[in-house]
Amino acid sequence: MPRRDAISVIACLLIALVLRFGVILSQPAQLTVDRDAYIAIATSIVEGRGYSGPHSTHPTAFRPPIYPLSLAAGRILLPTPVVVAGLNLICGLVAVWFTIQVGALLHLGEWRFLAGLLIAIDPLLLQYSAQPMTESLCVVLAIGWLWSVLNENSEKPAWRVIQWIRCGAVFGILVLSRPTFWPIAAIEGLFWLMALLRTQQSVDRITRINVGLVHLGTTVVVVAPWLIRNWIVMAAPILTTTHGGYTLLLGNNPVFYREVVEKPWGTTWPDESQHQWEADLEASLVRDLGANASEVARDAWQSRQARQNMLDEPRLCLQAAFHRIRSFWNTTPQGDAAKGVNSAVLALVGWYSVFFITVALMGMGLVVARTERARWVPLYSLVVALQVVHLFYWTNTRMRAPLTPALALFAAATCSTWPTNRQRSGHGETIGI
Repeated sequence: MPRRDAISVIACLLIALVLRFGVILSQPAQLTVDRDAYIAIATSIVEGRGYSGPHSTHPTAFRPPIYPLSLAAGRILLPTPVVVAGLNLICGLVAVWFTIQVGALLHLGEWRFLAGLLIAIDPLLLQYSAQPMTESLCVVLAIGWLWSVLNENSEKPAWRVIQWIRCGAVFGILVLSRPTFWPIAAIEGLFWLMALLRTQQSVDRITRINVGLVHLGTTVVVVAPWLIRNWIVMAAPILTTTHGGYTLLLGNNPVFYREVVEKPWGTTWPDESQHQWEADLEASLVRDLGANASEVARDAWQSRQARQNMLDEPRLCLQAAFHRIRSFWNTTPQGDAAKGVNSAVLALVGWYSVFFITVALMGMGLVVARTERARWVPLYSLVVALQVVHLFYWTNTRMRAPLTPALALFAAATCSTWPTNRQRSGHGETIGI
């Protein structure tokens, strides 16, 4: 690795390390605020009660398994705050590293270091580096999957098969960290089928079929234990979670429409109103299903209610979808996320986010005109898949976090189109590190 490149890599990693340490040290109490019960599930695992809900032995599939399992592994030796901070910190640094590596595979030259820097300083990623949430883990798994897809270029057949297996395995872990990544499989599968139909040579066609089968088979092997476990202990072959019905209903109900969707942009759902809605929801569930209804039955009931709400009020459903698009791409913290934050800091975050997203979207347009645009298809798949999911399900800005590496690479692609002295002088660019 050239010395200049090594310095750039180290600088990006040091910036990521210092900023994340700063956030963690300034918000130590956040490390154990268990909003989504990930710590509680990890505690159940460590205490021998299995993958169960808080303070119970009742099996749950309400949350995806990878993050709680990761916390549980760390909890064997270390206290919870150290595990949360350490896991998020490691994920942040590895995400920077992989982003630079993917930038090299995409032939971004020295601009790949800008992509790594954008991951290092991104306000959204920094905010969740001090919280027991899946954002940091999902980001590194998303960019790890992109690296796996783009790095299948070995000349040796045996090693190429190992690369295919690695790619399918990483995707399996990715969807077990957050089920919203599953639509990527449909998008990538469609592109695979289109490429297969265009392939003329029988040898190339067989190779492409083998790639698809190995990817699919490895993903199935990785995901199967979760599905089988759910089938055994919950009497249903749950591939994702039992959280989908609630999440769909949370963003598609008359109270949310009235309290947020029909109000001016920036209005957040008042806590009192949301708590009352949740109480009414629980009462309706008990009335219809009984007090001892299973997670699976509750999830299905909530899905039906959400779909009925969407059919009953199609205009508001469309308005809510547009609201979710704006929330997904929102640039300034709102509601609880903005409480206690200096107005100057909020303004800085807002301006930075506007600039970052704008340049990234420009890159998405510019890459289409490149001869190597096919290599960027997985990045487009990632962006499109998550946005499609969040047209319907409850959405806020943190749901965008896993896209940050892809957006950073698109932003770097925009900058790479600018002429530089090095390009004008005819010098080649270094694309590997």
